[in-house]
Amino acid sequence: MPSNPPSPTADVVGDLEKHTTLRHTDVNGVDLDDSSRQELANDGDAQIEAIRQKHPVLRFLGNLESRIDQFAKFEAMGVERVSEDKRRPPQILNMIFFWFSVLFSPTMIQIGILGPILGLSVNTAIVLTIFATLSGSTVPAFTATLSPMTGLRQVAVSRYSLGLWGSKLAAVLNIVINVGYATIAAVLGGQLLSAVSGGSLALVVGIVIIVLAAFVVSFFGYGVIHHYERYAWFFAFVLICVLYGQSAKYFSFKPEINLISGIDLSGGCLTYFAVIFGVCASWCPIAGDYYIHYPVETSKWLVFGLTYIGLTVPTIFVGILGNLFGGIILTNDALSEIHRNSGTGGLILAVMSPPDAWGKFACVFFALSFLGDTIANIYSSALCMQLLGKHFVAVPRFFWCLILCLVTFALAYGGRNVLEEIINNLLSILGYWTLAFAAILFIEHFYFRPSMGGYDLTSWQDPERLPLGLAGTGSLLIGIGFSFLGMCQTWYIAPIAKKIGKFGGDVGDELTLMSVVISYPILRSLELKWIGR
Repeated sequence: MPSNPPSPTADVVGDLEKHTTLRHTDVNGVDLDDSSRQELANDGDAQIEAIRQKHPVLRFLGNLESRIDQFAKFEAMGVERVSEDKRRPPQILNMIFFWFSVLFSPTMIQIGILGPILGLSVNTAIVLTIFATLSGSTVPAFTATLSPMTGLRQVAVSRYSLGLWGSKLAAVLNIVINVGYATIAAVLGGQLLSAVSGGSLALVVGIVIIVLAAFVVSFFGYGVIHHYERYAWFFAFVLICVLYGQSAKYFSFKPEINLISGIDLSGGCLTYFAVIFGVCASWCPIAGDYYIHYPVETSKWLVFGLTYIGLTVPTIFVGILGNLFGGIILTNDALSEIHRNSGTGGLILAVMSPPDAWGKFACVFFALSFLGDTIANIYSSALCMQLLGKHFVAVPRFFWCLILCLVTFALAYGGRNVLEEIINNLLSILGYWTLAFAAILFIEHFYFRPSMGGYDLTSWQDPERLPLGLAGTGSLLIGIGFSFLGMCQTWYIAPIAKKIGKFGGDVGDELTLMSVVISYPILRSLELKWIGR
């Protein structure tokens, strides 16, 4: 990080990049000047282009990408670093609106329902939703600040702590997260479309519509995504406000009653808190993907604050509605039966009283609101695919979007009838590794990088100058390993979790954070001492 940030003018682009390089960037014990660093960076790009030209299929896809770019002006760029002189920043408030469009959808209704289902009162679930969101959202709000500074996508930044191979592990885990979220959104959107049609539209067709629409927008890339997300949230916000009003008459008349007590209640609270915390923290490996065009000198506190607002407001607003819906399911037999047969989509249509033309119209827009979530997950997953190696980078981003959409459809089709189990088992696990990931980036950024001179931005794809990654990858695995001592899932209750009530209590996040905070500073110090990078 620069000690004296230069003024934001075009003339100081070179100075900005120079100030964010490491003081020691030698390959074989010899310091490199700026031109040598840039030659090494360009050599990585040349290797990727050579791979693309060598293979007929990759060459065909590259030419197809160029033709599409000429015709439609879509984003041909993939995971490459965006230098300061090539950035095209969206409006600064897009940092809020982007997250509003992603999160103002019924996805959090389904997640919020889990609170009462775990035996918590509606009131208890609401309090936990608020505090878990406020704490969990700090994680992606921090990691987002690293991308404008470096011009790198979020997982690419982790190469400076996890190394080249460790960041590939992070990319794979991130793809699993994103595709999991996209699957949930596709199923819920499909349920709504099927419910609106009265069952004449099969659920699988509804899923196809959601996934196909998400592919179209993610295909065109960064600019179109920001333009779409800037406006899409407003209609969903209005509809959720209407849904609050129309469902109010069904809310539980005893929201303060817990179905469990004592240590069982403590366990339920810990487990639900872990779910919501995991939902919020799991955005940290993609948050910076949408900020790479903002200038280097953009205030980090501004990035943090706007991202934090964008995450917390919709998550709390929609999550509380989910808690209230959970109370409805437990106290209203008729609506509980509808939820059991038609899922959350059918329940939303049922409470849009009366479920006539207005209710159906609203549900169609609700279904479309899932696009914001699905688009972001598909787009970021495609970028992570390119981080798996030079041959993966040689495959155009739009092709990875296509492959990932097909995978999302397959998973949504296979899991369309077990959505609650998917959410309960998947989302808690997500928070564990993302918390470890963010903690490593935090310690590296604030403890190690200042004394090393910052980030050498020309080395982001050079394994000879990047950290070996033994410390970062080791700490990440240690964090994940410790999470298995405290997790509480339907398929596995860890030894420590078993001691917290009859149904267990999830303390995986706490153990993960503790283990990484202890292990990474020690291992990274040893790595720097023995390896020197």
